[in-house]
Amino acid sequence: MKRRDFIRTSALAGGGLLLSFHAMARYIDGKPVATDSDVLGDYVKITPQGDVLFQFVKHEMGQGVSTAMAQILAEELCADWERVKIEFPMADKKFEHDTGGSCTMIYQWDRLRLAGAVARQMLVEAAARQWNTPAANCYAAHHEVINKTTSQRLGFGALASAAGKLAPPPEATLKDKRDFQIIGQPKPAKLIPDIVTGQLKYGIDVNVPGMLYAVIARCPVFKGQLKGFDATNALKVKGVKKVFTTKPIAGLQLESPYMPHDIREGVVVVADSFWAARKGRDLLKIEWDEGPNAKYNTEDFEALAAEHALHRTDPTGYTGDENAVADVGHVRKTLRASYVFPHQIHACMEPLNCTAHSHPDGCELWLGTQAPHLIVFELNRVFRFAEDKIKIHLLPSGGGFGRRYYPDMAVEAAFISKEAGHVPVKMIWTREDDHLHNLGHLFQHLEYQVGLDKDNKLYAWYEKEIRTYTWGAKYADPQLPFMGYNIPNIRYDFEDMIQQELVQSSAWRGVVGHGRFYHECFIDEIAADQKIDPYQFRLSLLRNDDVYVGDPIPVSGSRLRRVLTLAAEKAKWGKALPAGQGMGMAVCIYGGSYVAVIAEVTVRDHQLRVDKVTIGVDCGKVINPSGTSNQITGGIVWSLTALFYGGLPIKNGRAVYSNFHQNKLLRMNECPAMEVHFVETDEERPGGVGEISSALGVPAVLNAIFAATGKRIRKVPLRADAFA
Repeated sequence: MKRRDFIRTSALAGGGLLLSFHAMARYIDGKPVATDSDVLGDYVKITPQGDVLFQFVKHEMGQGVSTAMAQILAEELCADWERVKIEFPMADKKFEHDTGGSCTMIYQWDRLRLAGAVARQMLVEAAARQWNTPAANCYAAHHEVINKTTSQRLGFGALASAAGKLAPPPEATLKDKRDFQIIGQPKPAKLIPDIVTGQLKYGIDVNVPGMLYAVIARCPVFKGQLKGFDATNALKVKGVKKVFTTKPIAGLQLESPYMPHDIREGVVVVADSFWAARKGRDLLKIEWDEGPNAKYNTEDFEALAAEHALHRTDPTGYTGDENAVADVGHVRKTLRASYVFPHQIHACMEPLNCTAHSHPDGCELWLGTQAPHLIVFELNRVFRFAEDKIKIHLLPSGGGFGRRYYPDMAVEAAFISKEAGHVPVKMIWTREDDHLHNLGHLFQHLEYQVGLDKDNKLYAWYEKEIRTYTWGAKYADPQLPFMGYNIPNIRYDFEDMIQQELVQSSAWRGVVGHGRFYHECFIDEIAADQKIDPYQFRLSLLRNDDVYVGDPIPVSGSRLRRVLTLAAEKAKWGKALPAGQGMGMAVCIYGGSYVAVIAEVTVRDHQLRVDKVTIGVDCGKVINPSGTSNQITGGIVWSLTALFYGGLPIKNGRAVYSNFHQNKLLRMNECPAMEVHFVETDEERPGGVGEISSALGVPAVLNAIFAATGKRIRKVPLRADAFA
């Protein structure tokens, strides 16, 4: 594959090398490249001082992906890891910025290797010309280019300016994986020093000259409306500049490409300080038309969902006989169960915020976002700004969890700046705003039924999912239960309850997996009915070949078996346990990776303690074992928080939890011991890891609770009297 058509090089101001990709290659070394964009922007700069400035085009929200991406680049470049720095560029349509779905490493692997390899070869060529020797007589190592014959050395900084004037090589040769020295090594996150010293700036830290501040009093009930307000007292507060409504931009935003969201009607207070704006908001007199949702509680919605779940719809997918579960000629025994995963609060450590400076024909924004392209789309749609007039300064965020994929905070901030007189305004959600008036994670009700044949074998599986989110499409998910078990007849029904929900649903870390992986609990119920060990029962259902579940990428039964076996061996599955203790397991695929979780629990004196969690992982090529382990253990903490404390209870249409004193998070003294074990694999590429464990802690612990107590729990969070 010739590369001159899609790689451009240039010299940096003051000297140095800038490598830009203008049309991403579809092939590397004759093999297809996984790409999520046809265009790739500047990835690497090398200064005359020898610093490698990696242009991080994704979103860093604490997951450490900036470090893993830099490792791939540095490996192919043969750079000194300590000389690699991370920079946050402006948003640009030539980049694929969006960060979500556990797919960043999947799509960035090839392009980062290519960027590093091209830059390396150009540095080598520059050195060879200076020494008047063939490039084949030179090689790069440890941030230098070395002459094989004379042992002369030139540092990357000394070569960068000359390399920047060269044409890119016609071919890029990637390193042999056996020569990797940075990929596969545990590295602390590159940004940690700047985080702990306060040098890393987040959206909430932005300070633009002449900037004002804004807060919004939003309707407390989803789909409610503003009837009127009196701002007399608010305008008396020193520093308050203006008060107005968000009605022109409010309501359900259903025209977004695939992330529908809601902007609640409200009243904006703009002031010269945050505290003045907040004090002014507290003095507003507002009359709301709360609408029909004000009559309902969470219990009402869950009862309605349970009623819907009992009615079959046309299947979205099936294998074998779609009506096999009701085939009285084959089915000798039927088992049923219902599981519920409620709405959840994102609760990012950094509350939502955005600074915007709107102009008559464009807008400049500063924020942490997982999807700047959606912001550009919405600002173009709502305000008719030309795309090239929308400038976004990309910043890290203190947690995203899917919530920062939505563009509503940018739309609000741009509107406020416009209405305030085209001045820069920082719009901040308070912690209470984040809890009381926000989007929530989607709700799921899973209805299961299986039919056992005359030999007590699993003959038919029926699953119906009730969900409150579909990404704007009717069926956005695989058309079958997302599991790799060999069951002759499987049917999956789906019904959305978007119109009936009491809070606008959205994606949350793990997305639909939280409810859909409840099938791991039902698998345990079947094993218990047949008096078969849950581990052995799963192995009996897992083949060594691929299983297609309606998704283009099949589920590998052999990879599921390997992670399950690894976790079972490391956890010593089957060991004798005293009364009141139990072990439970769950296994799944997510983001192209495979994970098995085994939980050990103790139930004593009516209290549950999770003692240990053992995780087996096959995520393909592991880039950073330390960062990957942190992601996986963090996902378990996430899952256990939902188990013990989660939910988004609604009373009279209003969210009940207002802050962390009610919406509790798992504390350090509640965290179990955790071990992460990676399957030894020959996989050449990485899979996703950001969400692979976050949906499995719940089913693994619920299965362990049954093993310890004989009690089945089918809904989270745990009730206070769960073990009374």
